[in-house]
Amino acid sequence: MWNRQQVKEQAKLIMKRNYWKMFVVTLLTGILTGGKTTIIERVQDFASNNLSYDAQPIFYSSNFQYIFYSFISVASILGILYTIFIGNVIVVGKNGYFIKNNNENPELSEIFKGFKGNYLNVVKILFLMDLKTLLWLFLFIVPGVIKAYEYSMIPYLLAENPNLSADEAFSLSKQMTTGQKMDLFVLDLSFLGWIILGAICCGIGLLFVQPYPEATKAEVYLILKHRI
Repeated sequence: MWNRQQVKEQAKLIMKRNYWKMFVVTLLTGILTGGKTTIIERVQDFASNNLSYDAQPIFYSSNFQYIFYSFISVASILGILYTIFIGNVIVVGKNGYFIKNNNENPELSEIFKGFKGNYLNVVKILFLMDLKTLLWLFLFIVPGVIKAYEYSMIPYLLAENPNLSADEAFSLSKQMTTGQKMDLFVLDLSFLGWIILGAICCGIGLLFVQPYPEATKAEVYLILKHRI
């Protein structure tokens, strides 16, 4: 078992030792993923853009509007492809950095580790993870959220072992999160105050807060890993 307060305190100790490098890692990750770290967010943007276009009355349509919304649709599709082949892989590298940061001082280049080794396997498994989560969310919101927590350890597992098969990754993540999903949900909620505080300064403060939850979740992963 793990205690929420204990893992957060451990994360704070790590931040005292290596905060600014952690800050740079989260900043670079945010820039390189465009703030959209999952296919789900990209698909939501795509659906929103297309629904906005379809909702326009016919008599308002024009060549300019058609070109504009076509450009938005193409950009959204490119964003989805970027997330699949680059964004997700960078997130794996970021998770790998925070895992190693637990007891050492990894290099910033760690966030690009996902592109080395079995890159296509990482792409495939994370695509399946996002796709399954998205399909569950389309069916039922609550089961979709539960599945998202069930799959939440997969990017960490791939950070340590990019050669895992899809079946192994999903099975291990399920084992690690069995009986832990509510605790993981409450852990996320516990950062809400920090997020609100960070958002007060026009959202810029969020950049400085982000290393805290990232370090804490890596701590939880390391604890849950020993359950399997």
